[in-house]
Amino acid sequence: MDFSKTFISIRTRSAFQIYDLAILVCVEYFKPLIGLLAIGAFPFILLDCWLIGWLATDYKDFRFFYWVMFLLVVSQAQIATTFMTHYLGQAMFFGRPKISTTVKEVLRAGFYFHWLHGGVRMVVPVLICCFFLSRSIELGAADRYLYLFLYLPALVAFGLAFRMFRPFVSEILLLEKTPLRSKNETVVCFHRRSTSLHYRQGAVDWLFGQGVVSLLLGLFLGLAFYAGLLQLDKILNIQANSEWSYAAWYWLVALWLSVGFLCVARFLFYIDTRIRQEGWGVELRMRSESRRISEMVT
Repeated sequence: MDFSKTFISIRTRSAFQIYDLAILVCVEYFKPLIGLLAIGAFPFILLDCWLIGWLATDYKDFRFFYWVMFLLVVSQAQIATTFMTHYLGQAMFFGRPKISTTVKEVLRAGFYFHWLHGGVRMVVPVLICCFFLSRSIELGAADRYLYLFLYLPALVAFGLAFRMFRPFVSEILLLEKTPLRSKNETVVCFHRRSTSLHYRQGAVDWLFGQGVVSLLLGLFLGLAFYAGLLQLDKILNIQANSEWSYAAWYWLVALWLSVGFLCVARFLFYIDTRIRQEGWGVELRMRSESRRISEMVT
């Protein structure tokens, strides 16, 4: 395998160029990426609808459905897109890997991987908070507002802070497959690798700024997708022929579509960060030459 030949050219890019490239990658790999997004998001969609679906059917609290669903999707975005992340990492060198192989590899990820995403990054605590929110109907409006505007946003913000300062843990664990810990200081374990990648000089400000921009871009993309789905509904007269309101579910679909795009962009930012900090392009060429020479010798 020629490590120097990748489906994305190895060179530094500006943030605007990365987002532009993300669109091209989404178009090129649309079918596998949308399929993997569905695989990762579907369990969370079912769980979220079970927990807060009552908000969408209650005319008094209908408007809160949009707010809570936005918080839930933001919280679950990274763990739900790990299938996409793994696929893109393999596609860098292997063209079009099998979706089944990607699913198996991600499901085989260790306990620490799931604890890091589900626990440390507040996915499970946010879901537990939503469970208590559903029980707050009996407690009155004041308690409900505490969950809606204090407890839930605080948990999501806490988990989001971890993701902004260490956004590439999925890539390190799934693609680089570093060991978690090692007493040997010459061994590149997960914690040393994460610190090296995320906390080099200038990296913290760049990653935090990129995280804030991605969050705002995701919100605007979600609103754009939502408006597009409403317009499509109007053109096709879908809502007019149904007794149910689909507006809330269009919001759900729009949010997950924006999450899928941002996952591709995050992967490209990971590649760009490695190129800037480690000269990854030179490393790939050296590995490719080393492999070619060894094959010639043997």
